[in-house]
Amino acid sequence: MASIEERGIHRLNDGNWSLEKDCIAVESVLSIDIKSPTKLERWVSILRTPGNDEALIRGLIHSEGVMTDSREFQIVLNESSATILVTDDSYQIAARGRISNGSACGICGRQDFSDLLNLIHQCELRQLNIDDDIIVNLPNTMKDSQVAFSSTGGIHASALFTAEGDMLLMMEDIGRHNAVDKVIGQAIISGIEMHNCILCLSGRIGSELVLKAAAAGIAVIIAVGAASSMAIDLAREAGIAMYGFTRNGSSVSYNRPIA
Repeated sequence: MASIEERGIHRLNDGNWSLEKDCIAVESVLSIDIKSPTKLERWVSILRTPGNDEALIRGLIHSEGVMTDSREFQIVLNESSATILVTDDSYQIAARGRISNGSACGICGRQDFSDLLNLIHQCELRQLNIDDDIIVNLPNTMKDSQVAFSSTGGIHASALFTAEGDMLLMMEDIGRHNAVDKVIGQAIISGIEMHNCILCLSGRIGSELVLKAAAAGIAVIIAVGAASSMAIDLAREAGIAMYGFTRNGSSVSYNRPIA
C-alpha cells in the first residue's frame, strides 16, 4: 500500500477555482493481533501511514513494554493487519480501548498511566554534550530528507542523530507518535544503541513522546515545535535534555542547567 496518493482537488488562486491533482498523505488502519500457543487476541488498531509497519510495531512494543526480548516474538504482516507470534503467554497488554485515538496520540485511551509514569523514575540516562550549532541545524538536516512531507505537507517526521549531528534514521508518518515508534523500532532492528543518540521531531513535544524516548534510553530531544507542560515535567524527572522551537538558528531549552 502506497504512503502517498493523488486526489482531485479544486484550488483557489487569485479569485479563480481550478481543478488539479494533489498529493495526499495516506492514513489507514493497521489492526494488530497477538497469537500465542493458547489464544489469539486483538491488541490494538491504529491509524498510520503505510510503510515500515514492522518497525512501527516493534517500536510500539518497546515503548509500551509489552515484551522485553525481541527473540520472543515474530511479526507476520499483511496490508491492513499484523499478527505478533509469541511462544508463551508472558506478554503484558496495556489496558486501553479497542482503537487508539486516531493518529495523534500514542497513549490516549489508556485506563492506567502508572506503568508508563513509573518508567520515568527508573531512567538512568547518559548526559550528552551537544554543540549549539548542531542543536539548531538538526531539524534542517531532517527536513532535507522528508520526501513525503515535501510532496503532501501533511506528514510528521522523526529522526535519530548521533551527538555529532550525523543522521542515522528518519521516518515519516501521519501520526507524530507513529513516526517516533518507527524510528525506535528500526533502531532495534538495526542494532543501534539509542542511549548515545538525539531524537529530532518535526512538530511539538507531547508527554507521550518523552515517555517513548525514555523507554528507548534516548537522553536528548530536539523539536521544531513547543513542549507541553507534562512533557517538560517528565523530561526533567527522566533527565532528558529537551529543546523546542528549534528553527531559524534559534532554540529553547526547557531544562538546561543554569551556569
